[in-house]
Amino acid sequence: MMIVHIAKYCFLLSLLAINSVVAEVQPQDFSHWQVHGELKKLDVAQQQFVSLWLEEETPQKRGTIILLPDWGVSPSAPNSVDSLRQALPKLGWETGAILPPKPSPSLMQASIDESAAENDQLQQYKQNLQAVIEAAKQNQAEQFGFQVIVAQGVMGAWLVELLAEDELAQPDGIVLISAYYPDQTLNKKLAEQTATLAMPVLDIYAEHYNHWQQQAREQRLTASNKNQKLNYRQTHLPATADTAPNSAKLNKTVYGWFNALGWY
Repeated sequence: MMIVHIAKYCFLLSLLAINSVVAEVQPQDFSHWQVHGELKKLDVAQQQFVSLWLEEETPQKRGTIILLPDWGVSPSAPNSVDSLRQALPKLGWETGAILPPKPSPSLMQASIDESAAENDQLQQYKQNLQAVIEAAKQNQAEQFGFQVIVAQGVMGAWLVELLAEDELAQPDGIVLISAYYPDQTLNKKLAEQTATLAMPVLDIYAEHYNHWQQQAREQRLTASNKNQKLNYRQTHLPATADTAPNSAKLNKTVYGWFNALGWY
């Protein structure tokens, strides 16, 4: 009897181990899910990333929009960038959403005594993220019109850093959705970098996302006003990120910003 109980215990442990591995792998691969769009694989640094594409649904193409959800969030999740991904093609945009590489927690914290190894990891992650975004651009059906990048959460912060350091080709505009670092010092740096970007920036923040993004967005607004960044706009989305009113307001806000830029 004791042997049977031990065997059952070991079997349960093995199932838990398998489930933990599956849970770790699944966020990086959503090709097995029922999603709306064309799946394209991106080969970057001996790794494969999946991108999800929709073509424009109008006679005239406005351009291409690359969407980066917050890390660990599927591009097709309701609390992600999915509403924009599906709405913008109806307005003339090709959209491509990718699940970017996951940064380690240590890369999102400021460190006074940063070791050489940590710095190497930081540079490697930035190179990988840059390569994934560039690979996504190469998968456009047609490189025509305006180029826009939409980034949510931590990915918004990383996008700004890449652009501020000229490690990524400058798009015609970027949209930040609840952008933040989980670190006070890095959020101050993020604000300063955002204020120095040459391209137009639409900075959207949603209620109840997390306390880091609330502090980070206030710092970005202050820095942009101080630097007189005239092509910076910050706007607030009422309601939580996974509700229908929020999605409709998000789509309307982005479309209104495009109109203000003279793209329609």
